[in-house]
Amino acid sequence: MTDPVFRRLNVLWDLPDDWCEERHITEILAAIEERFVEMGLAERFVFVVTSVADNLPMAHKERVIVLQTSDEGHEVPAFASDVFMTFKNYPPFGGLPGNLRVFPLGCNKDVAEKPGPDMADRPIDVFFIGRQEFRDEFFAATDHAFGDLRADISKAPEFRKGLSLEDYADKLAHTKIALSPRGVSHETFRTYEALRAGCVVIAQRQIPCWWTKGWPVIEVDDWQTIGELVRAQLGDPGAMQMRAEAGRKWWQDKLSPAAVADYMIAEIASQLLER
Repeated sequence: MTDPVFRRLNVLWDLPDDWCEERHITEILAAIEERFVEMGLAERFVFVVTSVADNLPMAHKERVIVLQTSDEGHEVPAFASDVFMTFKNYPPFGGLPGNLRVFPLGCNKDVAEKPGPDMADRPIDVFFIGRQEFRDEFFAATDHAFGDLRADISKAPEFRKGLSLEDYADKLAHTKIALSPRGVSHETFRTYEALRAGCVVIAQRQIPCWWTKGWPVIEVDDWQTIGELVRAQLGDPGAMQMRAEAGRKWWQDKLSPAAVADYMIAEIASQLLER
């Protein structure tokens, strides 16, 4: 991959090839660049985008802002005290340093946004495809839970290997209820992709943070009663349509690159006022 280049924003990239968060973070930074030019801050900071939690290619307490991604271990990065601010996805389990903020993972760069029909016209009642690793309980609970429904539950051999990415996006666009069990980490692209696609989302309990407070995702602590929960949702089409619309709006207002950029800019401005 060729690192994205910005006209006015100073960005250093320290990432592996083919990283899945590329589009989400690039669009966030593009929105920040536009606002920072207006605010006269474009030359004030250097943004470092990294997947590591220890050493940085550049550290400075007054100039460097880090966007840390791909940290499925939910760590507090060791460099947090060496930079002006750090923003990371995969929220840490404990408390955060005063200059560390979290932001939503967003959608996989290769999963396109596709328009879907209204809830009543979607042919798939409940959908999931993913690796079995870390999901034995989920697959055991769903194995015989949906016999009378139009269910599409399957195992993928590897990450991004079960369906073509185009077919996966199309399935989401035609799904009523998308299930989002955790894998190795608590946060998963699937939750955000399904909200964007207008699905009702049932996900494993999340680490509480600013964008999950009051969101329309149905969170569960385990999957043992998933059949009953899915049927309860399907039994009230009007409520499902409202929840799906609320999820789509939540994506636009809280989770999209433009919304995340607004959040980051506000937090950076607040941190500047405190200095």
